[in-house]
Amino acid sequence: MKMLLTILLFIISTNFLYAQEEINKLTLDRELLYRKYKETESLTSGFFGNRSKGDLQTTIDALNKIIKKDNEILDKLKNIQADSKIEFTNKYNDLIMQNNDMSQKNRELIKMSERHKGYSKENHQIIEKTEQKQTLIISFLVVFALLSVVYVIKYFVLKDAMRKLSNSIKP
Repeated sequence: MKMLLTILLFIISTNFLYAQEEINKLTLDRELLYRKYKETESLTSGFFGNRSKGDLQTTIDALNKIIKKDNEILDKLKNIQADSKIEFTNKYNDLIMQNNDMSQKNRELIKMSERHKGYSKENHQIIEKTEQKQTLIISFLVVFALLSVVYVIKYFVLKDAMRKLSNSIKP
């Protein structure tokens, strides 16, 4: 993402520098045309040091060239402005798409978080039930073991008592 923005910025700055260079070249050309115009204003090849029709035509031609160059400069500026608007619109659209993507990812993360909370609750409940079952089984086994020990003790006590009784009955 950062790489894409860096490349986009480089392209925009390169285009801007190229356009600025073209404007500078056109401006220099206009300055040269303006100097030529100033030179044509001082032409006086007519009678009595006046300007002739040819001198006036040269001045008009110089002015027409300046107007033509001004129009080129204005056209170039309009093109730069249009390109700038297009680049801005594209960049704006890209940012909107990135924002939409981030919003979608945020929604997905929220859903995943909610699911995780649900899984955690379910896991906690399962663990509690398992612990309850284990406690019940252990309790049952302890009671069974105690009863078994009591039964075994009673068995041997009664067996011993029966033996003593049978020994006392036999003369």
